[in-house]
Amino acid sequence: MNSFLGILVLCCCIIGGPVRAYTRINEEDLHTSLMTGYNKDIRPGLDRGTPITINLIFFLYSINDFDLNTGKFSITAIFSLRWQDERLSWDPASYNQTDYIAIPQYRLWLPNLLNINPYDDITELRKAELAIGVKNSGECSWFALNTFDVVCDADVTKYPFDSQTCSLKFYIWGYRSNELKAMFLTPKVQFSLFSENGIWEVTDSATYIDIDVNNFETLVIKFDLKRRAPYYIVSLILPIISVSFLIGFVFLLPAESGERVGFSTTSLLSVIVYLTIIQDILPESSEPNVSTLGYILVTYVIIGSIVVIEVIISLWIQSQPSHKPIPKCILRMILCSQKKRKNNNVERFDTKQESDFYDMKDDVTWVDVLKIFDKWCFFTTMIVFFVSSLIYFCTVLI
Repeated sequence: MNSFLGILVLCCCIIGGPVRAYTRINEEDLHTSLMTGYNKDIRPGLDRGTPITINLIFFLYSINDFDLNTGKFSITAIFSLRWQDERLSWDPASYNQTDYIAIPQYRLWLPNLLNINPYDDITELRKAELAIGVKNSGECSWFALNTFDVVCDADVTKYPFDSQTCSLKFYIWGYRSNELKAMFLTPKVQFSLFSENGIWEVTDSATYIDIDVNNFETLVIKFDLKRRAPYYIVSLILPIISVSFLIGFVFLLPAESGERVGFSTTSLLSVIVYLTIIQDILPESSEPNVSTLGYILVTYVIIGSIVVIEVIISLWIQSQPSHKPIPKCILRMILCSQKKRKNNNVERFDTKQESDFYDMKDDVTWVDVLKIFDKWCFFTTMIVFFVSSLIYFCTVLI
């Protein structure tokens, strides 16, 4: 509703003014007079040594789409152009105080404004159904409403906390800088008609004239966009972290329950499903960087794969018969671990303690080995998870 009122106000500004008393006959006579001998292929300006000035204002109406995978940035906007055409001036008193008329744009000279970074074909603003507002002073007002589809290379490094910069670039084709001079009246895009987008927030904008390598003037309209992240946090980040956090808890399940393999593989598959979803959303190119979220998901997949291997090893340890001797290297690790828990200071396991080793080795069973292995795997998995998650959030939020 607000957008409709905004357009209505804009239209009133275009055709506004006091109530006019002129008739249709007056307007028809004025049209005939102005169009007689008018050559739309010749630019305005009596002094050909002085360039005609085009005043520009860019009104953003809506952001239609921004596809990161294809790099398509689509918006609907109104390009306001004003210039002086002395051939279209008249004395209002000669036409019953007629001071304004609208002329179909295909009958008038127009600056040939081309979009030079389109997503599909190169497009121009000329539309046969639009009209040019002309004042008695010869001032022409062209409000070109159009949908612009341009190429925008996305940087998804911090997805879904990413910010993007997209630009529209235009040439006024066919005229040199000494024949036509473009000038933006405002340094930023106008948002009086803008309808907020549910995914992207426009944090800043700029409108300026750039000179390219061929010394041609390029009209640049730049947008700084920031993704609205709450939806992705709730539907993507939190589920991924929750599922990955659960992977390490498989070692707290009793080995005899028989649920360890199923729990670990299910958690691993859940992370892989989220990795597949992310791959479908993000562009396939690696420039300028691959998404950090992709790296963290691959890290979680590696953690999950290692956990599955550790679960299989723990089940192998559980299946060992009690009479089978424990390898000496494993036995030393178990006894060292038990000794560290008993003493505040770590003691060296040297030759003097060999007698203690042979006295204690008969007290160690495969059950003790399994308990120590599970505890070591649990703490190691949780430490790796928290460190990798911390690195991710520090990367995307700083």
